[in-house]
Amino acid sequence: MAGDEIRKRATEVQALVHKVQEWRTEQDPGTPEWLTLCELADQAEGLIAALPWRMQPAPTAEELIELMGL
Repeated sequence: MAGDEIRKRATEVQALVHKVQEWRTEQDPGTPEWLTLCELADQAEGLIAALPWRMQPAPTAEELIELMGL
């Protein structure tokens, strides 16, 4: 798989991780499904972070603003 394809797929996975992060605050944390989905999102985020920088998703404007503390 080419680097561009990996970056594209990593961006899609990262978008799903963000959805799960929003969802986890709205759901009952006691269910097995909640724990599994949150663990899956955490592991996916770790895999994305382990990619070489050129294959990682480009940060969104919102993420850059948050990183800059604005």
